[in-house]
Amino acid sequence: MLLRLLTLSLVAWLVPVASPAQDPPEYSLAVQMVQQQQWTAALEQIRNLKKQYPGNPKVENLEGLALIGTGNRQGAAAIFQSVLAKHPDFFPALKNLAVLEWQMKKPTAAGHTEQALQISPRDPVLSAYRAISDLEMKDVFAANRHLDQAGNAISAMPPETEMRLAYLLGTRGLYARSAYVFQDTASRGVDSSNLKYNLGLAQYFAGDYAGAIKTLEQAESRGHTSDGLNLLAQAYEHNHQTQLAIDRLRQATQLFPADENNYLDLAAICIDHNAYPLGIEIVQIGLQNKPASERLIFQLGLLHALLGDYERAREEFRKAGKMAPGKDLPLAALELADIQQNDRGTRQETIQKLRNNLKQKGDSAILCYLLGSSLIRDGAQPGSPEYIEARRVFQKAQRLDPDLPYPYIELGKMLDTEGKTTAAIALFEKAAVLGPRDPAAYYHLARDYQKLKQQQKAEQMLNKVEEIKQRGREFEYVGLTKPES
Repeated sequence: MLLRLLTLSLVAWLVPVASPAQDPPEYSLAVQMVQQQQWTAALEQIRNLKKQYPGNPKVENLEGLALIGTGNRQGAAAIFQSVLAKHPDFFPALKNLAVLEWQMKKPTAAGHTEQALQISPRDPVLSAYRAISDLEMKDVFAANRHLDQAGNAISAMPPETEMRLAYLLGTRGLYARSAYVFQDTASRGVDSSNLKYNLGLAQYFAGDYAGAIKTLEQAESRGHTSDGLNLLAQAYEHNHQTQLAIDRLRQATQLFPADENNYLDLAAICIDHNAYPLGIEIVQIGLQNKPASERLIFQLGLLHALLGDYERAREEFRKAGKMAPGKDLPLAALELADIQQNDRGTRQETIQKLRNNLKQKGDSAILCYLLGSSLIRDGAQPGSPEYIEARRVFQKAQRLDPDLPYPYIELGKMLDTEGKTTAAIALFEKAAVLGPRDPAAYYHLARDYQKLKQQQKAEQMLNKVEEIKQRGREFEYVGLTKPES
């Protein structure tokens, strides 16, 4: 593969040996031997040419190509370096050396690639390799530009190198491009479970759920893995095929009972569909296999809280907190359970605890949201110091985690209280996008549209609320009852 890349890309760049008119026949014969992979004969011919044309960079460059063909990469690199010592701007040798060093994982590869690109800035092969350097330096803009210049030249890379390019694209968030490069590698005959999983992962993050499902189903048909089944389930859920997601996660819990992630994700689907008792059942099954799982215990507490059973929720949150004393979430959840109680003294104590915790951990969006919620629940009125504090911490929660929908809802409710209906609608709409399965945002949108006498929009939002509730009832009924196929 490397020789094919070098030969096809570089022979055309070689300068005439003897005169500008044409190459002498003995040189053309040596080129032909290299192209036909007749390494021993080619090297013999090149040695004779070196005697006839001593120090000619073109002849020595061809020798480097022939040495690569024999597997002598170190010798080839030495030849290219020797040519460049005498002719620093001889592009074919510089390009050959750069590409060879990438295959040899030499730290000088990036520098020689950059040097060669200064001579030929739009060279497709060098641009493909330069993109790897860009991604390693987290320069996404430059990587995209060089990949645009590379075009189909990525296909000339050795599969191992192309897979590294695809992996780096994924780690930098360029998921669609990562999937394209993985697919290109697969189209060249590379067929491994690792490649299939990474391709499916890139497709999933790129939003191509149907493509991810196809890829991962092919991979799973050869043998199941916990990660593969879990990712496949996530793709089905995002593709609005919830029952298939459930089936795959259930299969994962049966085949890999010690992997807590599958129970957690199955319970998360139950939460999304408001099927809390079913979620509790799933988590309890998980705890039979992993009784010391802090994450499962926390999830059990969360499900009890969502059902309104705050005493049980407290008990589970305390257990989770003891098992993970450095984490914010069990602490925050325990305080959330306390907030729900009607005793004002308990709420005041919780508010003070939250303030103290925020002083120690000021970068927690969840704690900011909980403090604001507790202040409002405790009766903070517009204009009061507590109300101003609540607004401030809700806004801070937005900044710390822009994807958390709950602060948007609370700020929208505050704007409603102040009579700023249009501004409140904008926040509720944002919350609905971030949490499409939570009916709260749609409920407030319906009320505000009614205030503005936009009856059609209000009815659409109320229908959405009912749709979410109905989906939860159907899920509770059908959920895990589908028989094995």
